[in-house]
Amino acid sequence: MLGLCLSFVFGLASANVHLGQDQEKSDAVKEERSPEIKELTIRNSGFRSRSTVIIRYREEDKKIVEVIENGRNLPPEEFVRYESIIREVLEIPQIDRLLPEIERAKRRAESQRISEESKIREMLELRRRMEGLESDAARRYRDINELMLMEEMNSLTEKISDSSHLSREEKIAQLKDVIAKMKDLELAKSENLRRSRLMEFGATNAARRLITEIERSSAISREEKIREISEILEHMHDMERGEGERHRDLVEHEAATALRKMMSETAHREDLTDVEKEKELASLLQEARDMRLETSVHMIGIEKFKFDLHNLLEKEGLLPKGKAEFVLKRNASTIDGKKIPKDVHERIMQLCAESVGLEFGKDTKIVLQLNEDR
Repeated sequence: MLGLCLSFVFGLASANVHLGQDQEKSDAVKEERSPEIKELTIRNSGFRSRSTVIIRYREEDKKIVEVIENGRNLPPEEFVRYESIIREVLEIPQIDRLLPEIERAKRRAESQRISEESKIREMLELRRRMEGLESDAARRYRDINELMLMEEMNSLTEKISDSSHLSREEKIAQLKDVIAKMKDLELAKSENLRRSRLMEFGATNAARRLITEIERSSAISREEKIREISEILEHMHDMERGEGERHRDLVEHEAATALRKMMSETAHREDLTDVEKEKELASLLQEARDMRLETSVHMIGIEKFKFDLHNLLEKEGLLPKGKAEFVLKRNASTIDGKKIPKDVHERIMQLCAESVGLEFGKDTKIVLQLNEDR
């Protein structure tokens, strides 16, 4: 029993748990066992005071059922004062056993010779072993481990994306694995705001890099790319804490950029007829709307509008041979400053409404370069 008391005394000192304003040290902490209710006795001595507190609690959930302070039974509403104390005392032996491993993980995190994958495995194991610990000391050490874990995952994301040794398909597979690990951690639900924001930043960074690799891949069909990007966006839509909305906007912008590139490539494909191109572009635009890319749908719609505008001007004999500036306002359209006939302008406005969906005010205008890529 003596060993148990000493372990608790040293643990209390390392965790910096104060049991009274004038307390200088805890001279005895003991735990007496019973089938369902356990008893913890804490004797404290200070410069001007001595006190004895007996705490009886349920073993299963650590719920306090009785507190006797200096021989006086406290009412249940005062038990809350001892909840953190009992957690600290009961968890100190477990925390003390983990401290060397926590320090080792911190030292390894600073090493350039150890791979991110190895560091992450060690931190995930530490995370597993700290699950269920609820004391303030345990939370502090868990926060340290979580922060180091997210920093290593961010570093691994950049390493994968910037690698010159991995194929695009290998990068996609590894980035997906990192994002899956982040999702499993469920750090977005953390009460620690700093930790949540770091997770959101890491997930955003990984998602944007993954979308870029998916868009560039020649081994993935357009349909597969759309499905992959949609799944990434769904994951980001689930992040609602902290600055999650701003991070989702960044990922949506990356998705919109990928879709614009797909639309531009489709518009310039020589193996498709204009009818086939128009159908493909309309399909991509609908995909963007289905993805709820509210902040970027106008930008995506511009690509289809450019294609439709070119075809209309060509049919009307108004398309110049070289590069020219097209300006669309609410009441008029011009090419290099020359007005387009009113009936054609109205048809252009209709095309714009269908593809871009932009509400025109008196100062609204769209400026495009005709024949820029032709």
